Amino acid sequence: MRPKTTPHVFSSGSDRGSVLLTALIFVAILGVTLVPLLNLSRTTMQLSHRAVYRAAAHDLAEAGLEEGLWALNQANSGNASAWSGWTISGGHAKRKFTGFSYANGVTGEVNVMAENYAGSPPAIIARSKLTIPGGPPLERWLRIGTSTRSLFAYGLLARDSITMSGGGWVDSWKSDPDNNPATPPIPWSAGVALDNGALATVSTATPSISIGSADVYGKVAVGAATNAGLAISWGGQVGPRGMPISGSYNLASGALTTGFTASFETVTAPTGAAVTSAYTLPRNVSGPPYYISAESIGTDGASTTLQLDQVRVGGAAVLTIRGDVTMVLPPSLIQTLIVEGSGRILLAPGATLKIYTPGNITVSGAGITNASAPASLQIWSTRNGSMGQTISLQGSGALNGVIYAPDAQLTLPGSTDFAGAAVVYSAQLTGSGAFHFDESLKNFGSGGSLTISDYQELDTPADRASYATALNF
Repeated sequence: MRPKTTPHVFSSGSDRGSVLLTALIFVAILGVTLVPLLNLSRTTMQLSHRAVYRAAAHDLAEAGLEEGLWALNQANSGNASAWSGWTISGGHAKRKFTGFSYANGVTGEVNVMAENYAGSPPAIIARSKLTIPGGPPLERWLRIGTSTRSLFAYGLLARDSITMSGGGWVDSWKSDPDNNPATPPIPWSAGVALDNGALATVSTATPSISIGSADVYGKVAVGAATNAGLAISWGGQVGPRGMPISGSYNLASGALTTGFTASFETVTAPTGAAVTSAYTLPRNVSGPPYYISAESIGTDGASTTLQLDQVRVGGAAVLTIRGDVTMVLPPSLIQTLIVEGSGRILLAPGATLKIYTPGNITVSGAGITNASAPASLQIWSTRNGSMGQTISLQGSGALNGVIYAPDAQLTLPGSTDFAGAAVVYSAQLTGSGAFHFDESLKNFGSGGSLTISDYQELDTPADRASYATALNF
């Protein structure tokens, strides 16, 4: 018979020791894994916050650039207080903008410098800094170059619509190819014609440009987001001469821009001229020669400014413009300039004629003869936001001129060839004539207004080196 055995039983103290040992091992493992996870989470959060504030620093630097560009344009427009609050030193204008507050106690400031502020072309550099509690500051450095903004970057620009009908066509040329005003201008001819004609409208209507069966040797731009902003009928084309025929109409690749935008400026007429009643030619006078059908306004080599209620040239009369003549025709809702019958306005060699009016213009008959560059004949609308102005131009041969009338309806009927550039509310080209865009006008008529020509982020020490001392103020 075997002896009776007693089973072994662990004591409760041994059980507690095992549990404690297991817990300590778990805590150790948790500590080994959790601490890095917490550190990683904190680092990720900090990086996320800094990414947000990095974008804020970039926005602040861009705001500084805008302040600098605004001051430059205000100074160029004659605002004597444009540089108020700025420090002028060594040909540069500098200013610090402070007081910017963000969440979590973050504050910001931006130093701005207009480099060569009175020269051409100036540049603007902005250095923004965000101070972040518990961390290093964030800085962004930006630089923009500037160039003179053109009112006539496009040959024919409309706020609303452009409609062509008939056998018209559009192209371009350069009246001043060497950019030297001292050399004689080159008139348009087939031998100097270029395929850079340009039509544009900011309207989002579909369509906003309808060219029918016309030929646009160049490009078009519409405010609409799709190609539906342009309408072309059978036989029409947009693109270079000689492009392959691939259908009922042709649109070259890249010749249409959608989503086009543009801004329009306010025009102010010169002041100080003596007010004169309406001018009419031909006219009867009380003494010899009793009847005047030919007359000159202005003097060679001199400037003349007149304020007139109306100018009317009719019959077979010829009004010759000499020197630099400015006509201010302030009435609106009436015909302020009329050329009719066989009447003619003739610009003498070297003469210029500038017309400022909110009123309507009708030119027909022998029209306005300008044998010089288109910039010698300028029409400026002072309607400035009030609709209803009409400009109808029809004359013999080519009419060379520049029109800035963003609130006017322009009509080019008949077979008139227009050479130059125009900014209008709407345009109707209803005849078989041509519209020749003078590309030399791209640098004309901005009044000194500046735009951004290039944009650069200064990220590296080498990029910042040349501006570090100047922007440390």
